[in-house]
Amino acid sequence: MTRISSAIIGTTLIFSLVGCASTQKAQVESPASTETYPSVQLLSWSDFHSAIYESVKQDGTARGGLPAFMASVEKLRGDGLSMVIDGGDMFQGAMPFNEAKGLGMIEMMNALKIDVSTLGNHEFDYGPGVKYPDSARGALREAIEASHFPWVNANVISKEDNRDPWPFDNLKPYVFIQKGPYKIAVVGVLATETPMATIAANVEGLEFKSPAETLREIIPEIVAQKPDFLIVDAHITGLPVPLPEGGATVTDVPFDGEIGEILALPEEIKKHIDLILAAHSHKSFIAHEGDLTIIENYNGGREITTMTLVGDKDGLHLDRNSIRKHEIVHEPMDVACGEEKKALNPILIGGEMLMPSQTGADIVAKYESQMKENRCDVVGCFSEDVERNYVGECPLGNLVADSMRSYYPQADIALQNAGGIRIDIPKGKLYRENLNSLMPFDNFLYLAEIKGSDIIKTLKISSSTKHGTDQVAGVSYQIEEGCKNPEDLNDDGKIEEWENNCLCDNILIGGQPIDPEKTYKIATSDFLIKGGDDHLAGLGKVNVIEKGPVIKKVMLDYVSKSAACYSKSSLIQPEQPRITLGSCQNKFAK
Repeated sequence: MTRISSAIIGTTLIFSLVGCASTQKAQVESPASTETYPSVQLLSWSDFHSAIYESVKQDGTARGGLPAFMASVEKLRGDGLSMVIDGGDMFQGAMPFNEAKGLGMIEMMNALKIDVSTLGNHEFDYGPGVKYPDSARGALREAIEASHFPWVNANVISKEDNRDPWPFDNLKPYVFIQKGPYKIAVVGVLATETPMATIAANVEGLEFKSPAETLREIIPEIVAQKPDFLIVDAHITGLPVPLPEGGATVTDVPFDGEIGEILALPEEIKKHIDLILAAHSHKSFIAHEGDLTIIENYNGGREITTMTLVGDKDGLHLDRNSIRKHEIVHEPMDVACGEEKKALNPILIGGEMLMPSQTGADIVAKYESQMKENRCDVVGCFSEDVERNYVGECPLGNLVADSMRSYYPQADIALQNAGGIRIDIPKGKLYRENLNSLMPFDNFLYLAEIKGSDIIKTLKISSSTKHGTDQVAGVSYQIEEGCKNPEDLNDDGKIEEWENNCLCDNILIGGQPIDPEKTYKIATSDFLIKGGDDHLAGLGKVNVIEKGPVIKKVMLDYVSKSAACYSKSSLIQPEQPRITLGSCQNKFAK
């Protein structure tokens, strides 16, 4: 897949575009100026999430996978000056890298010789490390210390009562990367919602300042050092409104979220930003706002964006016509569980025959060999491909919620956030790795007491669909998609754009209308109880009865014992829907 600037939009195979970009570059520069002012090939991606295994689609093609991804990077960077930037959320995904608490990703990024990365919210997920077992951020510290590249973040600062070291060595507000005669500045910012998008205990003692206000303060300091190009590596909220489809290019459209706040900065600040590499939303787009360009990629190693920075006597300038989005599409090549290892052979990746990276295959094999559990244990099967959906009832969400309620049968309801369900499940044998990738986070199951009124508050937050719709068992509810019914859902004294109570008043628990004054029992995660995904207003008031196991272990045991072969119809019963999308007819929950 390829998108070019607002003037040129098309779809082309991946590596044929490298030569195309070179042709365009030659049209811009004369041979003499090219020799004096060489161009820089910039590559970016984000939200890799330890996606070391390819995902195979229903059409038989595969996306990503470490050997194909690394081979693609080496091809796309070319032979001249190049710069490679990661947009954060390297961590949290496949079992081998999860068990190593991110060090596998660091080995991969070191092998690729990336130039810089920013922090994502999931970089905090692993908590204490091996070298620093008493630190809430010990694993992150060890990963950053092992990195052969710098990390950047400017808006996460230490509070006065913080006892853990922060920031770590090799983590700076911004860095200058020297490329030939050019000095390229990269400053990092992270979403303020991070405490709600990771394990809250792992970010205690840290303050997450506004990305926009942080840039307002720090950009004059960076500009005073006369960079030739300034990049904001931004793992933050914010998308074009409306969101373009499939990586398309848009020009001069509004943004919501924290990117919108950056675009609202005074011109004397904003004019110095040449490029925002956005991340966190897992969406793909190219946007031009005046002289500023904003780019985001799909997650999971499925996409790389390349562009040419053209040099002249005034520094570097982004050639918008050179921007290309490359989807890592190829024939399946991963050795699946139960298959014999095969030698790597050249395969068609994005339109060109490439040799998959042996280094990538070796890194995967190394961390697989260090695992304590067998990722290829067969725990069940699926009779058809089952995909996630973020809004509405999801068969995989039902599976998770049912496993939670099975562990705590005394619970009246179970509730799981949609964002914690990370992959689709393919047809065939169900392996331990599938379930781990479906629920990679080490969130614990809790049994708690909750008032009916707080369940209603929780489902109101779900009905806003800001974080998707909460997946449930034992309760049914209805939402009106896209309704405008403003209400302070998170009880912070103000009503933000996302805060619309779209919850209909026909909520049932055990087939009976919910009683706001009654106390119910709920099985849910520590992530939500501690305020994840804006749930503090409802679930933060629960009375915890018991802390249970990690949820993915609960789900593994549930699936293994059931010995079922799942399908969409076995997980969703149309005659008894748990989540319905439809008009509330102005009968919203109170």
